Amino acid sequence: MSETQRQARLAWNKGLTGKGRLPAAATPFEVCAADGCGTPVVGALPPAAGLVQVRGAADGAAAHWYCPGRCTVLARTRAEIRAIPRRPGGDR
Repeated sequence: MSETQRQARLAWNKGLTGKGRLPAAATPFEVCAADGCGTPVVGALPPAAGLVQVRGAADGAAAHWYCPGRCTVLARTRAEIRAIPRRPGGDR
């Protein structure tokens, strides 16, 4: 790389150097450490206090217990996405 190219790159990046973005395979969030979060529903009581039951999608996925907040939102979102009817000729 020539000095002119290096200067142009620094100007484009506003002087920032170092690591770029994380690879696409990287986990975008940290794994939850709450006791019982993500466990399948067996019986009427949660495995730990304060957990929220999230029903599985219409495709027959099992219900699970999640901690309130982020994990519950992610689980409900996944269930809603799975419930979207697929068009013929899709990936699956």
